[in-house]
Amino acid sequence: MQTFLTKTSFKKVVLLDYLLEKDNWCAMEELRNLLNVTEKSVLHYIEELEDLFKQYNGNILLKNEDNKRFFIKKEKDFPIYNIYLHFYKASYNYHLIDFMYKYLRSVLKDFAKEQFTSVSTVFRYAKLLIPYFRRYHIAFHPFQLELNASEANIRSFFYYFYWNSTRESSDKWPFHIEQKEIEKYIVAFEGIYDITLTIFQKRVFSFWLAINIERSSFRKVRVDNEYKSVISDDPHFNLLKKWSKQINLSFNNDELCFLYRIIYSFGVIDGNAIYENSHAYAHQRQNTCSYRAVKNLEKVLQSMFRFSLDIKDPELIFNFIAFHERSYLFYGNPDLFFNRSYIEEMKEEEPRVYHIMEKLKKELQENADSDVSKKLENWAQLFLNYYYVLDYYDGMATVFLTNFIRCRTSFRMLFRLS
Repeated sequence: MQTFLTKTSFKKVVLLDYLLEKDNWCAMEELRNLLNVTEKSVLHYIEELEDLFKQYNGNILLKNEDNKRFFIKKEKDFPIYNIYLHFYKASYNYHLIDFMYKYLRSVLKDFAKEQFTSVSTVFRYAKLLIPYFRRYHIAFHPFQLELNASEANIRSFFYYFYWNSTRESSDKWPFHIEQKEIEKYIVAFEGIYDITLTIFQKRVFSFWLAINIERSSFRKVRVDNEYKSVISDDPHFNLLKKWSKQINLSFNNDELCFLYRIIYSFGVIDGNAIYENSHAYAHQRQNTCSYRAVKNLEKVLQSMFRFSLDIKDPELIFNFIAFHERSYLFYGNPDLFFNRSYIEEMKEEEPRVYHIMEKLKKELQENADSDVSKKLENWAQLFLNYYYVLDYYDGMATVFLTNFIRCRTSFRMLFRLS
């Protein structure tokens, strides 16, 4: 959290979080002791929150009783994520990451100039991004504003960065390329594939299209031969080539292959059986790492819990392959701002379920071939997907899910979370 927040902003977030969790009146003295600041500072933070809440049309209110007691009241379904993001998006490091994406050949000196401050000032914050990026297996060089990792990994990072920072604001478009231009490309895509995408699918596709178009002129992406064998085995890849020619998309073969991978891994094509099945069978025939991971899961679930995955069902294969593919493209928790450790939370709140999951992880690794075992190292991301599988088939922890994840999602959508 402190990667993005100044000490003052951090105190505001602590105040907000405390008032929300308390869900009752809090005395001034209680807040002053919590934050270790003066009453004047507490009132300043309160005033800022009151002003911030005004834009939400009464869905969240901060009640102030003579500057002595305070209480936050909000609608049950209000997206509180947006309030936290307000503070994150005001930080130097949020703007620095955004600057790095938009001005690819710039250095830290250029960012300092844009912020009307010194290099030493922005460097104090930028150096906090070194361990931040490291947890995603990306090396960051602050003065050069350089990221070192595979291009697929870097693009995935920027996808999650912009997706998470705009996900409750559908009118926000964070890219250089005009949104209307991307929308025209998607209309053409729907025409060639003879499908209608949902609003959610269009937004996912539009973000990825923008990132791929803007990054491709700077650094090319590479797709491994195993995945290219899937593409060669799927006749519907020709539709993607036809579409790219129709809209004059100047992608080389690897760029087009990567876009295909995104379309099938992030749910853009979800709900269209002809394309899902073709893709799933291609993975099956090529015996890819993702397909072997699904077979490994089926084997372990049978031995541990005596229930079977129907790996003859192409829809199941398609969905399970998709979440494995996403874990190959990006290491770690894709919630880049809050980075909740569901594993640690489960360990503390539901130790029995945690030990079951640890046993599952051990069995998966012991039964996997070397390539699949290596992919399982991204357990921080795969953990929830495997947990949902167990809960769906076994009802292992329905009550815990309600409290822990805070919301239930349909089985199909569990493997389409972006």
